[in-house]
Amino acid sequence: MSLNLKLDPAGVVLRVHQPFVSKRRILAVQAVRRQLSNLGLIVPTAIQWGNSTVFRCGNRWAELEKFIPHHRDQPSLNSYTRMFSAMGALHRILTTLDLTVPRPLVATWATPTTLHGWLSVTESAVQCDSEAMDNVQLLRDLIKRLRTQWIPATRLPMQLVHGDIRLSNICRSAEGVAVYLDFGFLAHRPRIHDLSYSIAFMLLAANAHQDPEDIIWRNIPKFIEAYEDAANSRITVDERRALLPYTASVPLYHVASDGFKADSIKSVKQRMPLLRLSEWLLTHSEVML
Repeated sequence: MSLNLKLDPAGVVLRVHQPFVSKRRILAVQAVRRQLSNLGLIVPTAIQWGNSTVFRCGNRWAELEKFIPHHRDQPSLNSYTRMFSAMGALHRILTTLDLTVPRPLVATWATPTTLHGWLSVTESAVQCDSEAMDNVQLLRDLIKRLRTQWIPATRLPMQLVHGDIRLSNICRSAEGVAVYLDFGFLAHRPRIHDLSYSIAFMLLAANAHQDPEDIIWRNIPKFIEAYEDAANSRITVDERRALLPYTASVPLYHVASDGFKADSIKSVKQRMPLLRLSEWLLTHSEVML
């Protein structure tokens, strides 16, 4: 979502945003980061440049922030457990903030209605390729199944969420304390979205070349427990039911939106691992309960 450049020896990061990211949103996200920092979390905060913390870089908005030394954990049971615990600590504080943040124009998931709305675009973009069309047909079937399991956001606890929690965005300081990075997808959404996205990304990153049946599902309850303990809040019955369809929607989001890309056919043809993961999830609802 942004181009991030570490500028040495100044020890600052130049963050150049996409042209469609507004100054109003950047300032709102800066305000959230500033409050999180004031409340004790390690979060990069914006540096004043001239009379503002936002300035033009070509035709884009940009900001400067102090570089925070950190390291990224390698994927493991312990590192993912720490990540979910850090997510819970972040949510516990985010839920106390009374700040308005404009919604990002790009997300990391979509509802069944939105996914279905993109189908015609993607189908039209790949209709001359039979292999890609087979994947789109499977996508269509999976969206129908997703709709039958979907829990509306109106039934779920809503709050500010990070939107892109993974090991590269929740790192650690030299002292082992969580360092929270990249709030580009920060938004007011069901809090279960952060857990679902993190599970989906974890599975896709770690098991892209394995059958879904080989994934060690027994660890997911441990991650949820670590989250709940740090958040000082238990997920609700509806959230537990929403966890699986919201997780399944993340891979489907990437396939359904391929129609908007320059090389839609190539992209859709490479999406079978994502489709297979969503298909397996929607067939095995018991794995998240």
